[in-house]
Amino acid sequence: MMALPYVEREWQAIDDRQFGIGNISLANGTAYGEHSTHKSGLEVDIRPLRRDGLQLPVYWYDKDYDQAATAKLIALFRAHASVRRVLFNDTGIPFVTPFKNHDHHFHLELRACLI
Repeated sequence: MMALPYVEREWQAIDDRQFGIGNISLANGTAYGEHSTHKSGLEVDIRPLRRDGLQLPVYWYDKDYDQAATAKLIALFRAHASVRRVLFNDTGIPFVTPFKNHDHHFHLELRACLI
């Protein structure tokens, strides 16, 4: 999870909008609620970027959704974090896998880093 502050710093160097982080998985591997993919403590949901910069939910098919910025953010995570998989229903972004109910956030599955 140390990738989160690292990517946040990288992101702020190229864009002044903030991205929302939510639903970090439980370390004990217990799935909770509608988050069946959150099992190992290495899963996190990220809100896509909006064109207007507001910190509000946006669906990938909304007019306020910023696909280019969201694609850049996903690319930063893929470049700097040990991302195993990205679940998101905007298939116009490279390297994402569609998954039900992932229209208004993307889900990152990270690899464990051994120190």
